[in-house]
Amino acid sequence: MYGNNKSGLYALLAGTMILTGCSSFLGKPYVFPQPDEPSATVRLKYTRGTSLDAITFTEKGCYGEATSLNYLSDDFIESRVAVGKELVLTYEDVVAGTICRIPFSFTPQAGAVYTVKSGFWSESKPGILPIFNYDQHHCGINVVKKVGTQESVEPIQQLRYKTGLTCLRLVK
Repeated sequence: MYGNNKSGLYALLAGTMILTGCSSFLGKPYVFPQPDEPSATVRLKYTRGTSLDAITFTEKGCYGEATSLNYLSDDFIESRVAVGKELVLTYEDVVAGTICRIPFSFTPQAGAVYTVKSGFWSESKPGILPIFNYDQHHCGINVVKKVGTQESVEPIQQLRYKTGLTCLRLVK
């Protein structure tokens, strides 16, 4: 009797989430610029397990939706992006079951090409007893900006997730 009517449970759950401000149903995808609009290009060398997503936010500033950037046939993830306003991206790579996830932002300039570069390293850390050392693994990114023939490292703002009862935010 109780297990047969799941539609009522789903409606109740959806209504509760909407009333409490949950953004997963209200998020809008990232809007890529039209061919005639000013744009910049963001790219990342694709390897198995990597992704690069543009993040949007609700009117309340909560996490709205992640839109994957396009994968091109020449082994790059590459997309045109809007310029003159903050772009929030999340880089993710899964290697041997370990997830590296880095949300970051910067403001793209018209005509520039931004290449996201990643790296991984580990450090040996002492354990409680000298024979119980362990490796601590790290990952990081930088963004190289190219305008014409000029290349420079683009300053980025690394972000972190801040969870609340009804809202997931990315903060500096």
